[in-house]
Amino acid sequence: VSGAKKIQMMGIDGVYTQIQLENIPYLRGLESSFGLQSIPGTWIESIQITKGTGSVVNGYESMAGLVNLEFKKPKEMEKFFVNTYQSILGRSELNLDASHQINDKWSTAWFAHTAGMFGNVDHNKDGFRDVPMSKLFALHNRWFYQGKKMEAQIGITANLDDKIGGQTSFFQNNPIGYGVVIANKHLDLFGKTGFFGKKPMQSLGIIYQFKIHQLDGQFGSRIFEGAEKRAYMNIIYDDIIGTSDHKFKTGITLVGVSIQQKVDSLIQNREELVMGSFAEYTYTGSRSSVVMGLRADYHSLFAWQISPRIHAKYALTPHTDLRFTSGKGWRTPNYIIDNISLLASNKYWIAPTQILPEIAWNIGGSLVQDFKIFKNKASISVDYYRTNFNNQLVVDREETSNAITFKNLSNASYSNAFQTELQFSPKKYLDIRLAYKLLDVKSVFAGQNQAQVMIPRHRGFLNIAYKTRNQRWLFDFTCSVFGSARLPNDGIDPIFNLPASSPVYGLFNSQITHVYKKWNFYIGGENLGNFTQDNPI
Repeated sequence: VSGAKKIQMMGIDGVYTQIQLENIPYLRGLESSFGLQSIPGTWIESIQITKGTGSVVNGYESMAGLVNLEFKKPKEMEKFFVNTYQSILGRSELNLDASHQINDKWSTAWFAHTAGMFGNVDHNKDGFRDVPMSKLFALHNRWFYQGKKMEAQIGITANLDDKIGGQTSFFQNNPIGYGVVIANKHLDLFGKTGFFGKKPMQSLGIIYQFKIHQLDGQFGSRIFEGAEKRAYMNIIYDDIIGTSDHKFKTGITLVGVSIQQKVDSLIQNREELVMGSFAEYTYTGSRSSVVMGLRADYHSLFAWQISPRIHAKYALTPHTDLRFTSGKGWRTPNYIIDNISLLASNKYWIAPTQILPEIAWNIGGSLVQDFKIFKNKASISVDYYRTNFNNQLVVDREETSNAITFKNLSNASYSNAFQTELQFSPKKYLDIRLAYKLLDVKSVFAGQNQAQVMIPRHRGFLNIAYKTRNQRWLFDFTCSVFGSARLPNDGIDPIFNLPASSPVYGLFNSQITHVYKKWNFYIGGENLGNFTQDNPI
C-alpha cells in the first residue's frame, strides 16, 4: 500500500544494518523507508557486505551488518551509457551515465535515473493496487581530482519521488475511496579529501556530507509530515607501526541531526549532536589477520556510548578459512518513519514513554572451505551469528486489538541466524549456487516470548547461471523458497478467519541476455510461478 522497501539482514529490520555510499552514511532517518529505490543498479560498480558489526571507522550504527555501495568511477566507466526497461505491469525506466576526463588531474561523472509505475494494477480484483503508482527522478554528479600529494572529490545527489497507493479509484485529482500519497524530496552534498604523508601508507582523509530531506504522506485521513537536516564529518588518519604488518587508524567523527516527525497527535522532534573518536589496529600475518577497534561517542541526549569491536581471520589450511567477529552497535530509533507503512492501518499508535538508544551485541563467525568438483573450483561456507539486544524499541501489534504499541524492552529480543552456501561449476561457463538459511528471531509480544511476525524461519535459494563460449548469450535462473512465518494475532482474526501463519511459497525469476558489440538486450520474468498473497489488505 505504501511502497516502502527495506532490506533485512539476519532476520532483523534494515534499520539495524548500516548502509553507506562509499563510506558516507546513506539511508538514515527519513530516507530509510523509500531511499533504497533512488539508486538504480546501473550506477553501482560493486557492493561490499559485512555480517555482524562493521569497522569502528565507519560509525556506531552497525548492529546486524554493514552494506557499502561503490558507484562507477569516471576513469573506469563508459563515456556514455544508456539503459531502458519496460515491464508488462507498467513500470518504465531510463538510466543515463556519462563520464569525461577533463585533463590529467580532473574528471567528472554524471548519473541520471527516471522511473515510473504507470500501471493501475489489481490482479486479485480486491479494489486495491497491488503496487503503488509512482514517479521517480534522481540525479548524481561528482568531480574527481587526482594530484601527487592529495586527491579529492565532491558531488551532489538529488531525487524526487511521488507515490499513489490504495484503492484503484483513488487519484490526487479525484480522491475517491481510500488512498495513500507519498512525496519525497532529497538533496545532499558530499566530499572527500585525502592527503598523502611522507611515509608509505601514511595519509589523512576527511569525509563530509550535508543532507536535507522532506517527506510528506497521507494515509487515508492520517497526515504525516517529516523534515530532516543532517551534517556529517569523519576525519581519519592512517599509518603503520614499524612495518605494513601493523597498521592503525584513528580519528574523530561529528554528526548533527535535526529531525521533525508528526502524525495524528504524535510528534517526534529531535535535535542531536554526536561527537566521537575511534582507534583501530590491524595485524596481518602469513595465516591470520586481526582487526581490533574501539569507539567512544558522546551523544547530546544519551551521554557516553562505548563500542568495542573485533574481527579475526585464520587460515586453517590453504583452502580453509575461519572468521570470527564480535562487537557492539547502537542507534537512535525513529519509531514513526521506521514503521511508516503501519500507518495504512486504522489502529492508533501508543507512543513509547521515553526514547532510549537501541543497543545490541553481535557475535558470530564463518567457516569457508574451497575444493574441486568436476575438476572445477567450488566452495562451501557455514556461518552463524547471534544478535542480543540490551534495549530494543519493539513494535507490538498484538497487545491490544485496536492499537499498535511501541515499548522499550531490556534483554528480551534476540536473533539467531544460521546459513550454509555451496557454489560450484559442474562444467565451464556454468555456475550453480545453493543456500539454506535458518532464522530464529524472537521478542516479547502481547506479554509472551514469541517469534517476530512475518519472518520465515526457513529459507532456500538456488541460482543457475550459464553463458555460451563466445559469451554473447547469458542465461540466469533464480528460485527463492520462503518457509512459514508467524502472522500477528491482534484479537480480530476470528472475524476474518485469518491463518496463524503464512504458507510455504516460492518465487522464480529468470533472465536471458544477448550481447551484440556495445549493446546488451535482455528479457526476463519475475514471479514466474505467479504466486499471490491471499487477502493482502
